[in-house]
Order: sequence, then structure tokens, then C-alpha cells
Amino acid sequence: MTSSQLAPSVPARITLDPVGLEEPLEQLVTAAQVAQVWALVLEAQVSVGTADPSDEHAMNTAQEEVRANARTYRSVQLPSVIHQLVLMAGAADLLQSLHEGSVESPESVASFLGELMPIFEEHEQHARDLADKYGKFSRETEDRLEVLAGRTRAEVKKIAGDDGRIAAKTKELEAMQEEVRKDLDAVISASHKMGAGARKILDTILDIFRDAAKKKGEDDGKSKKEDKPPVGESAPESSEDVHGGIEDITSGAVGAALQKLRRDRAKVEALYREIAGLKSGLATVKKIDSECGAYGRSVRDVMRPAQEIADAWTQVVASFAATLEEQAKKKDKGAWLATEISWSVIKWKTIQSQAERLRAMVTGN
Repeated sequence: MTSSQLAPSVPARITLDPVGLEEPLEQLVTAAQVAQVWALVLEAQVSVGTADPSDEHAMNTAQEEVRANARTYRSVQLPSVIHQLVLMAGAADLLQSLHEGSVESPESVASFLGELMPIFEEHEQHARDLADKYGKFSRETEDRLEVLAGRTRAEVKKIAGDDGRIAAKTKELEAMQEEVRKDLDAVISASHKMGAGARKILDTILDIFRDAAKKKGEDDGKSKKEDKPPVGESAPESSEDVHGGIEDITSGAVGAALQKLRRDRAKVEALYREIAGLKSGLATVKKIDSECGAYGRSVRDVMRPAQEIADAWTQVVASFAATLEEQAKKKDKGAWLATEISWSVIKWKTIQSQAERLRAMVTGN
């Protein structure tokens, strides 16, 4: 039993036109293409790392479930849309055959249309199946996306929340920077007791710190050119030379203070790198969440035109049946029906051209 038989409330028009099919067909293919693009994006996504290693397996599992859904869309759902276009073009061919038969033998055209009605009902059922199956797929997609969204939202909170990793590491960095300032004070205080020579070296160390602060971030990832000194001039002392000079002329308190300064500065640099890694991971998680949201919306957008096409086919089949009943009331040997067919076949040819154009858009052929 077809949906036209199940929905007697649908008003049946006396016409053989493809009423209500053209606009949703265009919308269906446009939405299907957008969903195809986002499906490809999701398939190409990298696996998301997590701040807490114990969360990584669950995150990657949720991501793979969504990737599998995207692959299913391209391998199953999209071909179903293409099949609907093929059926639409085939229906137009049937109307053309009906038109040719009405020209040759108008008195037999009603019988011919009656024989074709089961085929049109099959087209209606295919459209209904597409809408129903796509509805089920859409719900499955929402379920998988919701699981992944829960993971990404939790990850964003762990990284960037008020009590997240970035906030904690930033506080740790601020404390360590304060410790470095104390280390500098300790080195300066100890060096003052050693005399002017040590003070000169320490002033050089301070210059190195100031230069590092100015140049921070400017030379990341870039190789530094080594400038050769002019002939007759010696190369400037490196920080290693300076440190070595300190160690040569100092011992005890200054040496210990200097070693602590080096260790704490290394900790500051490590914290900078760790915070940068957390921010990079946060950007990746947000990007994944945004792309998955766009895919989910694009899948939902296919639902409405798919349903509208199924409903339109219900009306078309009901109208065909009503038109046959109207012809049965007439005593003109099929002349009226032949005329109806001659007008309707023009509109079905338009639908056929549209379906073939849209199919070429999707398949590239």
C-alpha cells in the first residue's frame, strides 16, 4: 500500500503536472552537496589530543564514530539522493512515452496510463523510503555528534576554564617569574660582596635578560645568521663566556645563586612552551567542535527537502489517479486526456533537465 493510499486527506488535483517537485529537488541537491563537503572535512580531521592522557581514548573513540558517520553519508546517503534524481528523470521518460502513445492512439491512452500507475507509485515509495531512511540517519548523526560535543566541551573547560590547565600554568609561570627576579637580586647581592669585576659581569647578564625580553617571540622558528666581526676585531662575548667568567672569578654564594637562576629560567621557558601547547590544543578542539556542528546542521538541512519530495510524489500519484477518474467520465475516446498529457509532458521535460543537471553537479559527470 502506497502513502497516497494511506493519506486520503491529501487533496487530489486533476492534473498530470509534476506539482511540487521542482523546488525541493533543487534544495535537496544543494543541501546534499554541502553535507558532502563537511563529511569530507570530518574524514580528514586529525585526532584530538587531550590535556589529561586518561581522556584521550574516549575522545578519539567519539571522533572515530563521527568519522564513520561521515563516511556512511558519502557511501550510502549521497548515492540515495543521486538515485532519486535518476528516478525523477525516468518518470519524465514515462510521460514522454505516454505522450507518444496518446498521439498514435488517444483512445488507448487511459489504459496505458493505468498500466503505468504502479511504476509511479514505486517512485513515490522510493521518495518516501529516502525521507524515512534519511530521518533515521539524521538522528544517528545527532547522537554521535552529541557524544563528541560532550567530550570537546569538557576538554575546553579543562583547558580554558577558570580552574583549567591554562589558568593553573599561568599562575605557576607568574610565581616562577617572581622567583627569577629574586634569583637576580640574590646574584647581584652576592656579587657586590665580590667587588667591581663581578659587578661588571652581572651588568652584562642584566643586559642579556633585557635583550631576551625585547626579542621574545621574534626569532621563533628562524635560523640566526652569524655575523663575522671585522678583521682585527674580536667577536663579542657570548652568554656562555660571561657565565664562564663569573664561574672563574666567583665561588660560593655567587656560584650557587647563578646556578639557581639558570635552573629557574629554564623552568620559565618550559612553562611558556607548555602554555603555548595548551593554547594550540584548545584551538584544535574548538575547530573540531565547530566543524562537527556545521556537519550536523548540513545533515539536518537535507531532511526538509527530502520530506517535501516524498509529500509531493504523494500528491502527484493522487492527481494521476484523479485525472484517470475524470477521463472515465468523458465520452471523447481519450481526447481530453491526450491534451492533458501534451501540456504536462513539457513540464516533465523541465524536471528531467533539472534532474540531469543536478546529477552532473553531484557526480561530476
